[in-house]
Amino acid sequence: MKSFVIIESFWEILLMSLKGLFSFKLLLTSALLSTSLVSHAVITQVGSTAGMSQGPYALEDFEDGSFVPGFTATASSGVTLASAAGFAGGVTPSGTQGLSTNTFPDPIMISFATPASSVGMFFGNDDTCCSSGFTAFLDIFDVGGLIGTIGVAANMNDFADQFIGFVSDQAVTSVTLRYGTGSDVGLYHYIDDLQFNRAGTTPEPDPIPEPGTLGLFGLLTGFLLRRKKQ
Repeated sequence: MKSFVIIESFWEILLMSLKGLFSFKLLLTSALLSTSLVSHAVITQVGSTAGMSQGPYALEDFEDGSFVPGFTATASSGVTLASAAGFAGGVTPSGTQGLSTNTFPDPIMISFATPASSVGMFFGNDDTCCSSGFTAFLDIFDVGGLIGTIGVAANMNDFADQFIGFVSDQAVTSVTLRYGTGSDVGLYHYIDDLQFNRAGTTPEPDPIPEPGTLGLFGLLTGFLLRRKKQ
């Protein structure tokens, strides 16, 4: 009778251990699933060309009709080379021309033949004649759609002297520059000195785990330690 009790206790302990192992596997699976669900694009806005750290970059200054390969610029009304004298008070980061559209207001879309992870450009024609102030936004897209938006408040001096750009850990297929909503600012959109890289051409930093993920791994570690002591 005593031996039977010992054997019965052994099977109870074994069953409890198997249940614990199953629960741990379920918890680990949930942790991995949660980690994948909370991952997202990390987009860091930069305020000047000095912050563009994922080179090498292709640079287009729009000084002639022969653009560097790797991108296409479009707008609903079409795009055109535009004189800095007429669109940016003669002030640009380089040269005497930039890129604008055939009508206004009309956002400018830049699409990349090979996905980029870092894009930047100067914008201008922020003239007080036709707006009391606005924010220039850059919408950022990957193959699945919009992944983020950055913005710069226009200084309203008419010059193409403000930079809007970013670095990211995602492969970006296109960006769109718009003033305000894209239709509420009565000005031609104007850009100059567009620069972009190719995603994956430079080493990317290791991703930082989400705070919730760090806590979850701590919980799992504590669970394993407790089981080893038992």
